[in-house]
Amino acid sequence: MQAAGREYRYLATGRRHRDRALMRDGVEIRTGRHGRGARKKATFTVLGPADATDLAPALVLVGVNNRNLTGGVTA
Repeated sequence: MQAAGREYRYLATGRRHRDRALMRDGVEIRTGRHGRGARKKATFTVLGPADATDLAPALVLVGVNNRNLTGGVTA
């Protein structure tokens, strides 16, 4: 995927597709969804010098159903 001239990879990092990572050179934003219903929460871990342009797609993608867009875990 590309945003603002930057190229990103988005992939599942866990078996059940609850944990994902949005990556570009030098930056990784890990997201997770936990809980059910009104208690559902999202967590974010930022590795590297991320800015708002990196965070915006991660925030949007964690809030929508994107299972078919996400590559699986590779060994």
